[in-house]
Amino acid sequence: LLLLLLFCCFVVMLSRKKGSVLVVANEQRRFAICRHGTMMKAIACVLAVVLGVCQIRLSVGLDNGLGVTPAMGYNSWYDVECSTDMTEKVIMASADAMVSTGLAKLGYKYINLDDCWAKGRDAHGAVFADNATFPSGMAKLADYVHAKGLLFGLYTDRGTNTCGGRPGSQDSEVIDAKTYANWGVDYVKEDSCHAPNTHASGYAQYGKMRDALNATGRPIYFSLCGWSDWYAPVGYSLGNSWRISRDDTNWGGVITNINVNAKLANYAGPGGWNDPCLLLGNTSKNVARVTEVQQRTQFSMWAVMASPLLISSNIRQLSKFALETYSNEEVISVNQDKLGRQGIRLAGADLSAHEKEAEHMHHDTSMVSDLPEQQNIWGRELADGSWALVFVNNGKTASNMTCASACLAPTGFDGTTTFTVRDLWEHEDIGTATGAGYTIINVPAAGGSAMVKLTFKP
Repeated sequence: LLLLLLFCCFVVMLSRKKGSVLVVANEQRRFAICRHGTMMKAIACVLAVVLGVCQIRLSVGLDNGLGVTPAMGYNSWYDVECSTDMTEKVIMASADAMVSTGLAKLGYKYINLDDCWAKGRDAHGAVFADNATFPSGMAKLADYVHAKGLLFGLYTDRGTNTCGGRPGSQDSEVIDAKTYANWGVDYVKEDSCHAPNTHASGYAQYGKMRDALNATGRPIYFSLCGWSDWYAPVGYSLGNSWRISRDDTNWGGVITNINVNAKLANYAGPGGWNDPCLLLGNTSKNVARVTEVQQRTQFSMWAVMASPLLISSNIRQLSKFALETYSNEEVISVNQDKLGRQGIRLAGADLSAHEKEAEHMHHDTSMVSDLPEQQNIWGRELADGSWALVFVNNGKTASNMTCASACLAPTGFDGTTTFTVRDLWEHEDIGTATGAGYTIINVPAAGGSAMVKLTFKP
């Protein structure tokens, strides 16, 4: 901080001497303009912006250095939930599968247990695992996961109990954080059941766990699960990711959460991400929550939205299609892009409006275009200056979809610009186009999509 302050003084003196206006980008990648008055005001202004640029977290932030890109891995919830399959044996087999399928080499590192692993608290208040389903204990299970070159995650709740009725962390944040660190835990998801649903209580309780995890000295990724978009503006000060809506559960939930996330892009970036929930597939009982087409669309959308890629399905028995979906290195590279900008909706409106779930709706009709009601086009700027685009068709019939000039305007590709087009699912360059517009032919219906990368051609 002292070096930064000295640097600021130097910059301020230069700018005052030249009568300039200093313009720098802050952590949300907008612009702050500091017109220099007194020396102290100028120093304060520059220092504040420099701290934003460097994303330095002070005492109110999560000081763990994690989440530079969105987390990737496995979460047990939609695979086994609180069934008889929520066992040590299944979790070990899931870790084995993460390695044997090659997913671990692609960046899927976290093996995260969701609800129903804990049983109670001992005489000292320390939480302990259910001995019937996890007889070796959490420390031994963490060792097993670590031996595979993977990372180990656990679940808790900010309330008195978890959603499944197991011990919550309310007023036990310090001892729980110490326990997790002693076990070798690398990731903590904290839910919001059996807790007050107010802004003040949510911020305060998540702040307690954040501080307790910080105090252990062990880098532990902290995932808030508060189910509400009002966590986004403060999420970066509390954790590495924050749930912005309901559980996705099925395709209706997926598109609801896509819509909620449409207005939250400015709050995400390296170190902290909007979390629209888990990647859906089949369960341990081989029950499919989404179609294959929808599964691929969700993966494409989670990539362009810079969302955590946590597979919550039976990775021990992935279909060939599912493995191909989760193994697409070109799409993964979009998700993990170092620029760290969440994608935005370029065209279309609320895909979830027809779901008739009014209590969960966050309607956003601010984006209008020539697209039919059940179509969206999203885009994400990448570090190399290219853009990844996803065309989503939630209508009843296959359709041609056009990103016209107004749709392309935020990308910087105008009518005089020529760009190459690469299909990220077919893994091939498919021609060139201009900023006047680009059309995808025959996008599948009922949640179908196409994903391309546009690269400027000199």
